[in-house]
Amino acid sequence: MSSASARGTGDDKAGPEDKASGEHRYHLAMDIEGEFAIFTLDTHGQVETWNAAAERITGYEAGEILGEPFSVLYPGASAGMPDPSDILARAAATGQACYEGWYARKDGTRFWASVLIVAQRRQQGDLAGFAAVTNDFSHRHLIEARLRRSEQRLQAMIDSVEDYAIFMLSPTGEVTSWNTGAQRIKGYCAAEIIGCHFSVFYPPEARAAGLPERMLETASMQGRSEAEGWRIRRDGSRFWADAIITPIRDDKGALQGFTKVTRDLTEHKRLEQLEHLGELAVATERAREEEKKRIARELHDDLGQQLTALKMSAVVLQQEVEAGHYTSATAAKARGLVGQADDTMSAIRRIASNLRPTMLDDLGLLPAVEWLADEFGKRYGIKVKTQLSVGELDFSDTAATAIFRIVQEALTNVARHAFATEVVVAIELESQECEVRIDDNGRGAASATGNKPDSLGLLGIRERVRQLNGDASFVNRSDGGFRVQIRLPIDTIVRR
Repeated sequence: MSSASARGTGDDKAGPEDKASGEHRYHLAMDIEGEFAIFTLDTHGQVETWNAAAERITGYEAGEILGEPFSVLYPGASAGMPDPSDILARAAATGQACYEGWYARKDGTRFWASVLIVAQRRQQGDLAGFAAVTNDFSHRHLIEARLRRSEQRLQAMIDSVEDYAIFMLSPTGEVTSWNTGAQRIKGYCAAEIIGCHFSVFYPPEARAAGLPERMLETASMQGRSEAEGWRIRRDGSRFWADAIITPIRDDKGALQGFTKVTRDLTEHKRLEQLEHLGELAVATERAREEEKKRIARELHDDLGQQLTALKMSAVVLQQEVEAGHYTSATAAKARGLVGQADDTMSAIRRIASNLRPTMLDDLGLLPAVEWLADEFGKRYGIKVKTQLSVGELDFSDTAATAIFRIVQEALTNVARHAFATEVVVAIELESQECEVRIDDNGRGAASATGNKPDSLGLLGIRERVRQLNGDASFVNRSDGGFRVQIRLPIDTIVRR
């Protein structure tokens, strides 16, 4: 008989039904060859049949194992493995028992196997024995163990990183893992946040604008998404963060989820703001000095000359009156004196309006901008067009002053640097934002950048915009000229 032979039931006392049953189970085992160890057991757990794969996997030949209890395959005190008798009892009670664990070869070495034991019953329903199917999964178990150790090392490494929040998201954005850095930065422990949607980290205005969903969509389509902005900790406080989201895909390209790495840049942002404030303080002081010079120059060159001429005319008129010369020329001089007085008063009103136009307080922002554009056009001979369309928007005093000063400063820059002949001043509603735009057809700027304006006027504009939580850009237009473009959130500029 081959190595796949069976211990015959050769018991003279066995009936024909028992013999037929044993032969049937034996042939069942013999008919299934390959990588699976197939063997049968009697009702007491002793080996009755043994195939070639069982010999190859365990090292026992049929003659060595037949009649032995299959418990010889179990290493002593194997952790986590049930007792062989309990396994057979479970199979007899439920029809089958399936489990994985360590087994012993003939030479004492261990192998990891998956075993299925199925109870075999006679036609009358009583137990006839068991059929067992075993597969050696040692190689797979070794790979899985190495993978688990690798994952554990990776997780330990990730957990040791405290300066970055590193965690995983499901394809729809739910948090699936959490590291120590994430807990330190965001304030949530793993049990509190796993399973929650990551949009909880975003402020209300970002959630309302759909930023979390756009981040996932961009990452999925482009392979990466990155953004800086305000985020929310567990206690409700805000911190400035840089976040990178990267998609995870399987071998076929199907999306499995995302990795998200967040860095707390609050201190960096604060230092930038302090640096910016320092630069702004210097720029503001310089601007104040320039403004003082401008006012002094206008008072001296414009108002001073007019007052000097007015005084000289008054002296001449006084002399003629004292001499008793009341001629028509004297009347003309008096009329000229009145005209000079009118011009002087106009200059005074203009200078005062440049400092703070009463129209802004009396009539509001849009009429004040119309007046400013008209005065600018008359003074500099530059054609100014206004596009003012904000509906029923009620600007707060702070916002109205800031926007007026922005337009005023932009027009001043045009007069000083642009060599333009036309300017368009627009204040319009765009979705949930108010857009302020000043376009000229001049020569543009030699170093126009949207992030680091180098003129005092543009620095002042950026600071006013920052105080209203808006965005400012300063760019050369593609068709020539220069553009100052401001976008302000509606909720920061309306009267409350």
